[in-house]
Amino acid sequence: MTFLSNCQTRRPTSLGRDAVTLLGCTIAFAIASAPRSASAQRTAAPRTATASATARAAATPAGPDIFLVPLSAAGGVVKAGVPANLTHRDGYDNQPAFSADSKQLFYTSNRGDGQSDIYRYDFNTGLATPARLTKPESEYSAFAIDSGKALAVIRVEADSTQRLWRVPLDGAAPSVLFADLKPVGYFAQANDSLWAMFVLGSPTTLHVATMGRPGSTVVARNIGRSLHRIPGTSRVSFVQKGADAWYVMQLDPATRRIDTLVKTLPRVEDLAWMDSTTMLMGQGTQLFSWRRGTADWTPVADFAFAHIAGISRLAVSPSRQWLAMVADVTPRTAAAARAVFTDRFDAATIQKQVDILAADSMEGRRTGSRGGERASTWIASQFKLAGLAPAGDSGSYLQRIPLQALAAQQAMPGSGAPAPLATQPRLGAIASWAQWDSLPAASRLRSANVVGVLPGADPALRDEVVLVTAHYDHIGFGRAVDGDSINNGADDDASGVTAVIEMAKALRNGPRPKRTIVFMAITGEEVGGFGTRWYIAHPVRPLEKTVVDLNVEMIAHVDSLAGGFGKAWLTGYERSTMGDLLADNGIPLVPDPRPTQRFFERSDNVAFARIGIPAHSLSSYNLISPYHHPKDEASIIDAPHMAQVIGATARALRLLADGVRPEWHPGGKPDAPAPRPPR
Repeated sequence: MTFLSNCQTRRPTSLGRDAVTLLGCTIAFAIASAPRSASAQRTAAPRTATASATARAAATPAGPDIFLVPLSAAGGVVKAGVPANLTHRDGYDNQPAFSADSKQLFYTSNRGDGQSDIYRYDFNTGLATPARLTKPESEYSAFAIDSGKALAVIRVEADSTQRLWRVPLDGAAPSVLFADLKPVGYFAQANDSLWAMFVLGSPTTLHVATMGRPGSTVVARNIGRSLHRIPGTSRVSFVQKGADAWYVMQLDPATRRIDTLVKTLPRVEDLAWMDSTTMLMGQGTQLFSWRRGTADWTPVADFAFAHIAGISRLAVSPSRQWLAMVADVTPRTAAAARAVFTDRFDAATIQKQVDILAADSMEGRRTGSRGGERASTWIASQFKLAGLAPAGDSGSYLQRIPLQALAAQQAMPGSGAPAPLATQPRLGAIASWAQWDSLPAASRLRSANVVGVLPGADPALRDEVVLVTAHYDHIGFGRAVDGDSINNGADDDASGVTAVIEMAKALRNGPRPKRTIVFMAITGEEVGGFGTRWYIAHPVRPLEKTVVDLNVEMIAHVDSLAGGFGKAWLTGYERSTMGDLLADNGIPLVPDPRPTQRFFERSDNVAFARIGIPAHSLSSYNLISPYHHPKDEASIIDAPHMAQVIGATARALRLLADGVRPEWHPGGKPDAPAPRPPR
């Protein structure tokens, strides 16, 4: 079984020279002083599961949060992305550990009533729910065992006994794993039978015990709380505390051999293993890495820009793609809010626009199809009504794109969708119109971006460009569902295109923006991003003058995780200063609540982001509404909700057009894709 790097139990305190509360037991420690973190001071929980009613009724204190950080490693170099706050609430959320499939995160949560339970964050849905509610007992430091069927936890029992337990996730009765070993503070599973456990006392001791056998063996004293199985091995690391320095040690539980690996960062005991050769450790706002064979810790990232401090517990997903990191949230000084004109949007008009764009006559708006051509012509007429200057080919709004018809596609894009009809060909990109002219006539297809411009009014800023985009293509015909074979794409993304059209009308008729705004309905998003790739190669305004792209993607339905009616979320919120800029001005947009779905990388914004332009998608997609399916109809959209979201988006657009330019946070800009191999 692959061990998760943070399976040991933790409590909202730290070890110091004075008596402290650890998992329900007040123990006096005569060890070297370790300063308590801000989170430790703020989040001390009641001493036992039978704490007084006064303690249970106390207001939930501010506490540490759990952040999710993208990870990668190549050539021995570790790279970390931007932290996204998963818990984002007052109270104690700590001790993260990933499931074996990296699709869930277990953590300890205290909701202010003196009770600590294990919660489960599902990366597919973005929902956090209790894994088990077990009053009056409290549980800490969950680690998935038995192929994910159960959790190993430290349980504070009704009489304050503190032992290692097995808690089944199917609701069956929990059972103690080592009945006579107590009070256990932290643990690591070396293999199916051998366990290493931190036992509270003066001094603390490291025990090795075997399942089904009585007793245990003490193999080290005065150790830290950080116990971990080293991935791919049956060895366990622990921190040995000395008067002058602390060291990461390696224990072979079978032979009891102990080896020194590396000196820790000063007074730091929390760490995580990426693999059998690489460790991570945090200190303050910084993340460091260490590789076997080296003596020093290498800086990986400084997250001060993310308004966090006091990095402590760490866990790396078995996939090695994610780091869960516990840290304190530091106060952020909001920038002065700007007065922003408020545009009004009518739900009935919005419904009418989606009705037209998602009508059966548009045939699902597949790129290169008759329906796609009809849609582009209609969008161009709307840009003309909005008073935008045409920015396409030959004085039109259409920026034509050459395409090649390839063999028929065998599977529908997306998930859970019916298979496409064989008459819908796959599409290939063409580098130039000259190359297109050389193709057989039967292989020639074309599509178009629809582009209109609202010139900026400020002589000092009008040469700078704000892009506002949405893709109008969808996936066309498919196998019939209840007699309907047209994938109308009302939410995906007739809703976003309607937002672009209505904002163009509003900004043209209201106060003129300082920067120039390029409004663009993009083709080819569903079939390879052909529209964005062509625009980047043939921009209507200089890319070096383009300061931001605000992309609108699927806003037709309410997402409860975004706050419900009228609220939306922003992909990659934490990657640039855009999120804070909007929040400071009261724009009701929140961070993407499902960061592991990688929505930031799944729409047209990412192509602009990869060339350095801060670019994000605004959405209220809820993972419940029909997606790539004939049921995505205009008849089921929530037009009043859309009107509210478009109003907020228009305010955001005015801020971007008139105010401070967004900038990438360190590590926020995505890497450019690797060059495609020649065919």
